[in-house]
Amino acid sequence: MIAHALAEETTAMAATSELLLALRNPGSGWLATLIVALSEAQMDPGFTTQQQTLLAELCASGQVVPTVVRAAALQRSLDFERQLDQQSANLAAAS
Repeated sequence: MIAHALAEETTAMAATSELLLALRNPGSGWLATLIVALSEAQMDPGFTTQQQTLLAELCASGQVVPTVVRAAALQRSLDFERQLDQQSANLAAAS
C-alpha cells in the first residue's frame, strides 16, 4: 500500500515536471489556457464527476471534437459567461 502511494506520488511529480517544462515553450498557449480553465473548473462543485469523466474520455479518445458538440459547448460557454457577468454585476451593485 505504501509502495503504491509512493509510485502514484512519483508519477504525479513526473507529470508536474513535464507540464512545467512544456509550459516554458512559447507555443504552449493552448495548453496553458486549458490548464487554467481545468483548474478553475475543479474548484467549482458544479463540475461533477460525470462531467470530469466525459472530458477525460474526450481527451483520451484523440478524436476531433464533433461539430455539433463544439457548437453546443460554444453556446453553453457564452451562456455561462453571461451568467458570470450578471453575478459580478450583482456583487458590485450590492457593495
